[in-house]
Amino acid sequence: MVLELTQEQEQLRDSVRAFLAKNVEADKAQWLGLTDLGLTEIPFPERFGGAGFTLKDTAVVMHELGRTIADVPYFSSVCLAGFALSECGTDTGRAAYLPTIASGECTAALITGFPFTDTAVTATKTDDGQLNLIGTQDFVVDGTAADLFVVVARGVNGLELAVIKADVPGVICTPLESLDPSRPLARVTFDNARGHAVGGADLHMTLPRAQALALIALASEQVGAAEACLDMSVEYAKVREQFGRPIGSFQSIKHRLADMLVSLELAKAAVLDAANADERSTDELTIAASIARVMASDAFTYAAEESIQIHGGLGFTWEHPLHRYFRRAMSDAQLFGNSEVHREVIARSVV
Repeated sequence: MVLELTQEQEQLRDSVRAFLAKNVEADKAQWLGLTDLGLTEIPFPERFGGAGFTLKDTAVVMHELGRTIADVPYFSSVCLAGFALSECGTDTGRAAYLPTIASGECTAALITGFPFTDTAVTATKTDDGQLNLIGTQDFVVDGTAADLFVVVARGVNGLELAVIKADVPGVICTPLESLDPSRPLARVTFDNARGHAVGGADLHMTLPRAQALALIALASEQVGAAEACLDMSVEYAKVREQFGRPIGSFQSIKHRLADMLVSLELAKAAVLDAANADERSTDELTIAASIARVMASDAFTYAAEESIQIHGGLGFTWEHPLHRYFRRAMSDAQLFGNSEVHREVIARSVV
């Protein structure tokens, strides 16, 4: 198993990093810049408007977005809604909606619970072949900004997958208070809202794979953010002086930084291993995704906490960016199953 990036992936990393360095402010122009670079096309098949690249390439992009805590709907639109539609949709459904997601023309959000097969929305088929959706789903990532919703719903004969525009009658989207303002959450209610059925034959078999792909992308973002925390801490330890010498010369600071590095490198390896998705069955990918998720969550949480301690009083100020990383670390640690949940997945596979 190759646990390093190819030359092309390193070039992709450098180009994304350079773009984000020049476009620090999170606004519409930043999102348009990402779409102009073709980053939203990366994981999707070419016949559906994508670039036909791999999950590993997507993980590279997520890593760089994590380094800057970029306030863009890449994870929600591409890695949640996009993966669900790409892995679970019919050819007709994918041809109708994936190109607009891949181009960034519209942003999408995924409506489901965790696991992805657990949903609070019900669906009944109408006479014209559409799906009538009823129910409320909480904690929808970027729900208030989405143009489209990809909805997992429970039908009479099993799970259904629907696509519905956010502005149709019967769709109510309410923002929720979130610890991390850069990753908004919403409550989405469907009150007899009409959506288009796009689900494939057996969603119980395909949704777990889409879930695993999304978890790996999220883990890659966490690793990127942890790396940024370590880099900031190392630089600060070089210039901040106490008792006439840089604090980085003190053994206690060295130990903290070393422990952060070890945790980060282990998480990087786990994510790169999991990102080789094409070589794995769904069961194998699910386990690899849980391992990556646990390692990345632990590394990011530890890095965010230790970075604030190393920065001292400065790390607690609103003006310093570390509070954004801490908020994202705490929020991500609970998103789509915490470490205990994923450790249970790993344990079941061993036992």
